[in-house]
Amino acid sequence: MFNILKADPQPNVYQMWFAVQPNPLWITRTTWNDLCARVISVGETKAPAPYYGNPEVLAEIYTVQGFLKQRGSVISAAGTYKTKRQIAEPYWAKKRG
Repeated sequence: MFNILKADPQPNVYQMWFAVQPNPLWITRTTWNDLCARVISVGETKAPAPYYGNPEVLAEIYTVQGFLKQRGSVISAAGTYKTKRQIAEPYWAKKRG
C-alpha cells in the first residue's frame, strides 16, 4: 500500500512539512483506508515549533491508485502526533512529474 516512513519520535504535520521543504510532503492517517494526501500549503506561522500557532494545512486527497478524490481539503488537527504519518512519495506521483 503506502511506505510509511519511520520516525522516532513521531512528528506532527507541521514538523514534517518544514523538514521536507521545498520537496512535497505526502501523508496518510492511521484511520484512512486506501487514501493519502499531498500537503499543498501550510498557512502563516505565528508561534514557535512544534505547533507554529496551528496554521491551516491544505492538501489534495488521493486514492491508493492515484485518483484525485478532493482538492483543497483542510487537514484537521495537524498538530497531533497520533494519527498522521509521513509516507514516501507514491510511485504514481513520480510518474506524473
